[in-house]
Amino acid sequence: MAELLNVKELKKYFRHGEKNLKILKSVSIKVDEGEMLGVVGASGAGKSTLLHLVGGLDSPTKGSIFFKGKDITKFNSNQLAAYRAKEIGFVFQFHHLLPAFNAVENVMIPALIQRESRDKASKLSKDALELVGLKDRMTHKPGQLSGGEQQRVAIARAIVMEPSLLLADEPTGNLDSKTSGKINDLLFELNKKLDMTMLVVTHNIKLASLFARKVTMADGEIRGDESRD
Repeated sequence: MAELLNVKELKKYFRHGEKNLKILKSVSIKVDEGEMLGVVGASGAGKSTLLHLVGGLDSPTKGSIFFKGKDITKFNSNQLAAYRAKEIGFVFQFHHLLPAFNAVENVMIPALIQRESRDKASKLSKDALELVGLKDRMTHKPGQLSGGEQQRVAIARAIVMEPSLLLADEPTGNLDSKTSGKINDLLFELNKKLDMTMLVVTHNIKLASLFARKVTMADGEIRGDESRD
């Protein structure tokens, strides 16, 4: 498989008074196209910071992030915006859906941002919602959907433009165990169906053990990188 992502000696420090808080201490990791990687660790390990840097939501203190051979840390603001819009899909613990919009309208937003016509955006949105199992809930607003259904809408929104990389930050952290299991199953199914590369951050050891590859983080460092046969 071709290499999609190559993170090299990534460091992230925050100034706190007279001290530098070292959130990431020199993280290096490679991810191939189509790979599904679980990043596990306790709260404060640096998992979310790593995802935000890879997703172009924040800038590192030092280090490089090569995506398809290009170092995104050298991108200007316009290039970063294009990178996030075209290459990256985000799923967070909280779905961040717009309450006044129904499922189709929420999922359409990335397509409209990329200047697709409203008709095409609607078609792409409906296809994505069907893919995540919400064929019969498309006209429902977030307040009419369960927590699991709302997260499915958020996943549909993340994949509607078929990004190269899906970044999921504790996607089941706000759900009960049964619903969490269904969302986890959906992510694995989408990885296979779409051949979409995924980095999924979790503190759930049981979930992390299901991934073909599991990276363990602690204190801003990678402490383990295991692959299952």
